[in-house]
Amino acid sequence: MFMSQSTSSTITIFDSCTKAADGLRASGYRPVDTMTVLLSIVPVTSQSPAQITVSKRSDAARWTHAYLEAFYDGQELAPHITPIVDRLLKLSAVTLLEASVGGDTAGVLAIFRTVGLAGVYCVGTIPEHRRKGVAAALLSHAQAIAEAEGRHLFLQSLASDGTLSYYLERGFRVLYSKKLLSKENTHANKSKIV
Repeated sequence: MFMSQSTSSTITIFDSCTKAADGLRASGYRPVDTMTVLLSIVPVTSQSPAQITVSKRSDAARWTHAYLEAFYDGQELAPHITPIVDRLLKLSAVTLLEASVGGDTAGVLAIFRTVGLAGVYCVGTIPEHRRKGVAAALLSHAQAIAEAEGRHLFLQSLASDGTLSYYLERGFRVLYSKKLLSKENTHANKSKIV
């Protein structure tokens, strides 16, 4: 039996670039998601009992475990993700936060810094701790770090994640949006025998 393998390419384009988007659609690209970039303008408050700590290098496996539970509901990717997290923990431009409730890890967040900005990524709460203010506690702590460093806090939200309204309700405002367009690369098809 022959199976065809192909790759796809994905690009982002500002929503305001309608002519370019039309041209890409005409050449086979299809919208697959929308990414919205938001800026924090109001302090995030949380009544959560979560304790927030800055992860140390020895915490790579625990942070990875929580990240995978929050986003993938399993640990299959741990052998691939733990070395990445370990490398991130060595970088001064990166801070990984961990929330714990009652001694159990409840959620994670990553901060990546550039000049004047602190970008928040990987805001995730382990399923059994959701709807308890854990993400808000993590965001509040990230805001405090950004403010102490004189940085603006921003983040990205994918429409497919359904988190945009959550961030808007917590004082973030939309800076801009981009469409994610994807195209199946038919020239890269390779057949293999299965």
